[in-house]
Amino acid sequence: MQQYALCEHSNAPTKPWEAVTMGLFDRLGERAASSAAPAAPSAPEPGSVEAIAAGNVTLLQFLRRESGRIPNRAYILARTIAQHLDDVVADPSAHLLDVGSRITLERMATTHLPDTINAYLAARTMPDADELLVEQLATLEVAASKAAARSIEAARDAFLIQGSFLEDKYGSFHV
Repeated sequence: MQQYALCEHSNAPTKPWEAVTMGLFDRLGERAASSAAPAAPSAPEPGSVEAIAAGNVTLLQFLRRESGRIPNRAYILARTIAQHLDDVVADPSAHLLDVGSRITLERMATTHLPDTINAYLAARTMPDADELLVEQLATLEVAASKAAARSIEAARDAFLIQGSFLEDKYGSFHV
């Protein structure tokens, strides 16, 4: 059996494995102390693509919860709106949309569509409530569809502008 030397310091490790474990626990303690108070996750900036994405996640959760309480056609329209919002968020050029359009899309997910469905739920015994809900959601769907198309157009325009810039800057440059 191997003998281990005694150290002159009372808290110093006397065996090789003690040095490893003490070092590990020291590092874990430092890591725990440095992350003892994690920062609260910040909300995305209003009007950002991230805010649209976060609003759409909340919207989809809301739609799942309320799916059995609204007419099927209204549910399909609401999911189509959410899909248009997803299309905008997934488009790498979505940040090129003007801030007003991005805020409108965010509010569509966080306020306008849920408020429309909640108003219907409060008044669904009213005659023609189902038809009114479908009409209102159809209006939102057209707006969401146009916003998704604008995002694609913005990407195309940015690409064409970049091409014009490069041609102006380097078109006459010959090697």
